[in-house]
Amino acid sequence: MSEKTTWTHLVRFEHKGVPTFGQLVSPKDDGDLDEQFEVEIATGDPVFNNVKFTGERVTVARNTLLAPFATVPIVINTGLNYDDHVNESLFYSAPDLKPNIPYIFFRPSTSIAPPYPSLLRTYKVQQECLDYEGELVFQTGSRPLKDISVEEAKKHIIGFTTGCDFSPRPGKILGRMNYIYSKAFDSWTPCGPVLVHPSVVGVLPELDLTTKWNGKVVQSDNSRNMLFNVAQILSSMSIGTTVQPGTVVFSGTCGGGAWFISEGKAGTGIQDGDEVEVNIKGIGKVRAYPCFDK
Repeated sequence: MSEKTTWTHLVRFEHKGVPTFGQLVSPKDDGDLDEQFEVEIATGDPVFNNVKFTGERVTVARNTLLAPFATVPIVINTGLNYDDHVNESLFYSAPDLKPNIPYIFFRPSTSIAPPYPSLLRTYKVQQECLDYEGELVFQTGSRPLKDISVEEAKKHIIGFTTGCDFSPRPGKILGRMNYIYSKAFDSWTPCGPVLVHPSVVGVLPELDLTTKWNGKVVQSDNSRNMLFNVAQILSSMSIGTTVQPGTVVFSGTCGGGAWFISEGKAGTGIQDGDEVEVNIKGIGKVRAYPCFDK
């Protein structure tokens, strides 16, 4: 593989005590990973388009992976980007909830967690109505971006991965709505396991997304059904605001959230130790077990 000049499937892990990128030697079409798999060590950073393969191959344990990003100045979230999610939210919100432009907000880079965290610490303020949100995630490249068109935006998305945007919903402890604060906690949002190049899945991916809660499918959709595609999101983000190199963007979740499945009233949400798994076909899975502070 060392003769290749471009990467397609990058993971990140500790190698000799240093966070390191590796290219999958044998990526699977469905994006899944074995418990152990082989990679070729890579230097550089895909954000800056300087990834080089060393020729050294090592075996990596899936559960030791880091999130597949080295450079992350900030995390952007996109809300209400599937019709089903808009519709299920109406019981709590105004009837004109559907956005005319992408609904975006910011979070710190420290909120990103590995794809298979050994501990997803959940503070009491997050526990009351905890929800899952399976999402397609993308990262931007080396150029600062401002006031760019949708067509231009397509050129600056360097890769895609899977994310679970765990979301504390409104309740007596958190209050009516405080989602920026409640999603910003350290190592809170699993991402990964693989950063997949647009040449593999397309610049505007049409990929099946599934979320399982304790083994039961609770979310199922395709990214083609987003109200705003990834290029439209990035273009909108850049209006009047410089998007810094390496920005990580969550493109929004579909319907089926735990808080919304009680048909017109708020559900109880995820419980301590529940298993949540998000799978995007062709990219891979993240899996976590929220651990409630007592």
